[in-house]
Amino acid sequence: MKFIRSSIVALAAAAGLASTALAAEFPAKPVTIIVPFSAGGGTDITTRTLAGPMAEALGVEIVVKNTAGAGGTIGAAETARSKPNGYTIGMMPVGPMTTQPHLRELPYNPESFDYICQAYSAPSSLVVRKDSPFNSLQDMLEHAKANPGTLNYGVQAVGSIPHVAGLGLAAASGAEFTFIPYKGSAPTFKAMLDGSVDMFVAHISFLTKNSDQVKSLAMLTSERVSTAQDLPTATDQGVPMHFPIWGGLVAPKGIPAEAKAALEAACEAGMNSEAFSSRMADLRMPLAFMGSADFEAFVNAEFSKNDKLLTAAGLKK
Repeated sequence: MKFIRSSIVALAAAAGLASTALAAEFPAKPVTIIVPFSAGGGTDITTRTLAGPMAEALGVEIVVKNTAGAGGTIGAAETARSKPNGYTIGMMPVGPMTTQPHLRELPYNPESFDYICQAYSAPSSLVVRKDSPFNSLQDMLEHAKANPGTLNYGVQAVGSIPHVAGLGLAAASGAEFTFIPYKGSAPTFKAMLDGSVDMFVAHISFLTKNSDQVKSLAMLTSERVSTAQDLPTATDQGVPMHFPIWGGLVAPKGIPAEAKAALEAACEAGMNSEAFSSRMADLRMPLAFMGSADFEAFVNAEFSKNDKLLTAAGLKK
């Protein structure tokens, strides 16, 4: 019996060592990043830009998977219910993380995830077509007040930050808009080009990428953006607003500590890489890395803040 007990202890110890070794060897296969919006939008662009240098840091391939729909909640739910092994993670923006859970019953909330890093915090801009008669925020607001509800405001999803920003703009200015929801920035942009909507809120990288087709009426920030000093803010034009569009990498709750540490380090290395930083400079996006613990605290604070905003707007479920 003593021999049997000793053998069991030895086998258990060996299994523990093997498990530790396997965890320490993370990653041993490709990692998938779920983007909860369609291809071509700001979140997708940032994710694909970061994936390359992150893959180099990890030493494995990173696959970017677009799972769009329901304001980003389908992709967020897919991330939350994935195996908590570190091989499926998500680039979760502010909307699916901090506004949508207040608007509907969802199979996840901020406690459903482990937090890896904040990957971006991009200024947003109210944009119109290049040939729009409006050349400033005040031009547009004067028209909107004189013609209540006639201006169509495209939003990437009901309850998204662009939508909440539009509600905030209406409340702050006294103007009325007709809000039309779409599934992501690219479809909203297409709708604006074909005349279905008059304006929408764009991630700064989207604005920069399409500067030949759109123009900014106002950056929705409290101060001018360091990478876009030439663009006036809503605050400059008498309507104080601050609605950045941020996002970061999260994993299903319960991934191994070694996997989370490896992914956090790879995220930081990727964001500090020449490939990522130069691309962000081209898009006039400031770098905004935030580590695991800080990012988790930040998301929880944003969740509480947006709860209050949506309740005040009458959108809380």
